[in-house]
Amino acid sequence: MSKAKNIGTRAETAVRNYLLSVGYDPLQAHRNVLKGTADEGDVWLREVAGLIVFEIKGGKMAKEASYGQVQKWLEETETERKNANARLGFLVTQRAGVGYPRAGEWWAYAKLGDLNYLHTHGDSSNDTIVRLTLADLVKLIRHG
Repeated sequence: MSKAKNIGTRAETAVRNYLLSVGYDPLQAHRNVLKGTADEGDVWLREVAGLIVFEIKGGKMAKEASYGQVQKWLEETETERKNANARLGFLVTQRAGVGYPRAGEWWAYAKLGDLNYLHTHGDSSNDTIVRLTLADLVKLIRHG
């Protein structure tokens, strides 16, 4: 396995393990297999709100990502959300100084409209980007 693939696998597994640690079962939270150009996200979460896709980035690139890089990854996340026919898609990036066992402290990027949808099931059209921890995002997903 290449170094990059190993970093990705470890990061995806860390996010999935975090979801399992907060009460999701393996049928609700699972890692996906790669599908080439029709990739459907790295981790899926089946929730009341519908299918949620997480695009996960780990390693040095994620820890040092510029805003421009985050925007590119968010575009990738949106493409993969559409490929999976998911309701929501979120980007999760590893943070500098925060290892795999503490994935709940990694950054999650979301559109403000998607967060509004989680909270009120209202308008989801606001594309303003918001950064919060994965733990805080999961609280919003679970409790609205």
